Amino acid sequence: MLKRLLLIAVVTAFSCETKKERASANIVEISNSGVSGKAIFKKTSKGTKLTVTVTGKKNTTVAAHIHGGNKCDYVDGSAAMGHWNPTGEAHGYWGTKSFHSGDLGNIKLNSEGSGKLTIVDKKKRWSLEKKSKKSVIRKTIIIHSGYDDGTSQPTGNSGERVACGVITPVFFDK
Repeated sequence: MLKRLLLIAVVTAFSCETKKERASANIVEISNSGVSGKAIFKKTSKGTKLTVTVTGKKNTTVAAHIHGGNKCDYVDGSAAMGHWNPTGEAHGYWGTKSFHSGDLGNIKLNSEGSGKLTIVDKKKRWSLEKKSKKSVIRKTIIIHSGYDDGTSQPTGNSGERVACGVITPVFFDK
C-alpha cells in the first residue's frame, strides 16, 4: 500500500510540470571541434536552475554563454549572434556587480574530458515563459574554446565558438 501511494505521489509530481518549468538545449559541436553537451533549465522555489554538462578536450577550461540568436549554424556559430544582454550591462562573471544575463562562466573539463556548471538564478534574470523579455526560450547556448576572463568587453576573450544548442521547452501543457 505504501509503495502504491509513493508511486502515485511521484507520478502526480511529474505530471504537473509544464513548458514553463523546464527547458533544455542539446549542445552540438561546431566544425568537428569534439565539444558537445547538454543544458537543462528547471524552475525551482529558489529560482531557475541551470545545469550545463560538457564533454571535450581533457584537462582544459571552456567558457559558456547564452547568446541572443535562435539558431545554430554548426560552421562557425555566428548564427547564434552575440551574448544575450537584455539589461545592457558590461560583460562580467555571473553574480558580480555587472554582467550579461548570458554570462554563465567557465567549465573545467577533467582528465576524462567532462565538466559541469550549475547556476541558480536567484535574481530572476531568466524566465522560461516564451513571451517574457527575460525568456531564455529560443536563445542559444554557446561553448567557447577558451577561458572567459570576465573583464574583456564584450565577450571575455573566450575564444572561438566550438559548440551550440538552441534552448527549447521540454514539457508541454496538458
